[in-house]
Amino acid sequence: MDDAVTTEGPRAPRRRAVLLAVVSALAAVALLVAAAGALEPPRVPASYAGGGTALPPWPAPVTPAEGVRAAGLDAAPSEGMVQHFHVHLDVLVDGRPVPVPANIGIDVQQQLYSEIHTHADTGVVHAEAADAGTTFTLGQLFVEWGVRLDARHLGGLEAGDDRRLWAFVDGRPLEGDPADLRLVDHQEIVLAFGTEPPSPVPSTFDFVANPT
Repeated sequence: MDDAVTTEGPRAPRRRAVLLAVVSALAAVALLVAAAGALEPPRVPASYAGGGTALPPWPAPVTPAEGVRAAGLDAAPSEGMVQHFHVHLDVLVDGRPVPVPANIGIDVQQQLYSEIHTHADTGVVHAEAADAGTTFTLGQLFVEWGVRLDARHLGGLEAGDDRRLWAFVDGRPLEGDPADLRLVDHQEIVLAFGTEPPSPVPSTFDFVANPT
């Protein structure tokens, strides 16, 4: 019997192997992308006043460990100093200031400090990490604080009718979900809930005169 005729050369099996490897790698990347897109943002633990749905004012959690973990943050006996910066947060409801309390993210009894925390009730938020490449979001602060935050909610306050949530960074309006805001050194962040935005909108903060 005549030998079968084939158009494949001696390198064809190697080409098929390489092609199969490429297809497998692309499939793996697609799965990773899909998994990343499916990740849920950090949420306030249900044990924290109904998952963060309390009405203001909002005290700092007495035992913050659960909220720190839920926010995807680490806590340590000392503050990380490789990366260390501050932002300032103003929270207004119906034109009246709501305190940003001291000791958000700090376990006073255990002397543990989250990567995002407050020392005083001035609204100054400390972001400190042992890795220079670490990034933080406003949503992480609110998760460990125990206060729900998204485009329509501020704690137990929900936008509707003529009431809404405004967000500003350095005096400029912020569109979308404020929880997604990446924290950057010396930002002045304003969250205002009510029928009208604040006027004027705070745009700067004196971090030198108010370091904590």
